[in-house]
Amino acid sequence: MRIPLTRFMVLATASLVLLGVTPASAQHFEQGLRDPRVMSPVGLGPTYSGLTGAGVGLLSKKPKYGVMAGDFIIQPRLFAEGSYRSNFFRVDTRNDDPEGALTFHIRPGVALFNPQFDKVAVSLGLDVDVFVPMGEEQVTDQTNVGGNVKLAVALFPKSALTLTLNEHFNRTIWMRPTVTSNANRNWNRVGADLSFHPGGRALDFTLGYAYDLISYDELGDLDHDQHNLRFLASWRFYPMTYTFLEATVGFLDYKRTVTDDEEARSGNYVPGTPVKVYAGLSGYVTERLALLVRAGYGNSLLDRDPEDFSSFVGQLQASYRFSAKTVIHAGVARDFELTPLGGYMDYTRVYASFTQRLGELAEIHADFAYDIRHFGEWTPAQVTFGDDITVTPTASDAERGEDFIRAGVLIDFDVSRLFGVTVGYRYEGILSDFSISDSGRSRFVAYDDHRVYASLNLRY
Repeated sequence: MRIPLTRFMVLATASLVLLGVTPASAQHFEQGLRDPRVMSPVGLGPTYSGLTGAGVGLLSKKPKYGVMAGDFIIQPRLFAEGSYRSNFFRVDTRNDDPEGALTFHIRPGVALFNPQFDKVAVSLGLDVDVFVPMGEEQVTDQTNVGGNVKLAVALFPKSALTLTLNEHFNRTIWMRPTVTSNANRNWNRVGADLSFHPGGRALDFTLGYAYDLISYDELGDLDHDQHNLRFLASWRFYPMTYTFLEATVGFLDYKRTVTDDEEARSGNYVPGTPVKVYAGLSGYVTERLALLVRAGYGNSLLDRDPEDFSSFVGQLQASYRFSAKTVIHAGVARDFELTPLGGYMDYTRVYASFTQRLGELAEIHADFAYDIRHFGEWTPAQVTFGDDITVTPTASDAERGEDFIRAGVLIDFDVSRLFGVTVGYRYEGILSDFSISDSGRSRFVAYDDHRVYASLNLRY
């Protein structure tokens, strides 16, 4: 029964782990125009840390790279990265021996924006990621192409009424935890924000809509879409400090047809209408200290079992600028998201990051995040293969819990205007005793992965 269990584990772990690892990408709206300028090569652009967008507080508004083309600045770039990963398929050592692998990324890209905009502001960032792993055949079979595209067009950005159109496509190459398939994900979001900021723009009212479409190369059961509505009202009562009220609601549905057996068991592909309402404060309280405080309520509003998440959601983050080239962020957050198996996942996260600029030569960045996660109740449904093989897996716990750790450090060298070099290390791991069993064989979902890397960064 090894093949049925392996195929089932592809679905189970991809749902429980993959969608748990990447909550932010599909749950939050773009806030205004994204800046596509090169801030660091790691992770393709301004959100390279995957946590706090490190470097945002250190980058000069004056473009450092690029060529002028009329009112626009064009920034071609090419990142060539080599790395070694200690656990390529993110397996648990209680099941298999981790397989190390050399990997290479070729990332050509371009950014385009008009910094001196008047009636129309345009921001475009496009990066292709050619992924080439080296090793055994099952490793090299994962050679693929990913990428990231962001486009934002703001009409009348300096007027009292602004319309911003957004398009964001992201293709992620992801291995976890089997050699017979992959969890490569394609996510597309298209939307618009209508903002009204009267008078001196101290007040802002924004109404937004976005449509998410998520599909997988080989895990079609996880395909889903979501309509998102958002309302944001803010008041800037100091030049760099404002209060805000934010409300979001989503309408999530799965593309697959749920079977009677799945519907009779808890937490299998449950549609939902997640609602979140926040009030908060954001901005500088001194010349060096900035705070982000938001507190509110969230409810998963699932269409059927398991029991809904209905609780406090919020965030507290402090940022301290020691100097113009040194900044530290630290925070704690509580939030939730919907997942295919379990209905929802809620988490409490503590995190910190540090960025130090060393003159014009280099930048050092370090970050750390620790999540405590809890999933809604889930009872595995039967899985049928062909006409005569039916598998009924069991979970070690109806309500899965786990800890998730991310950490890393990098040094980004600006050797010249034309090229730079980045070296770094990252760790990622899930701590959990949760397992799924069938025919006397258990598969654990925990893993840890160490990665060291170096990249050559060409830009003009």
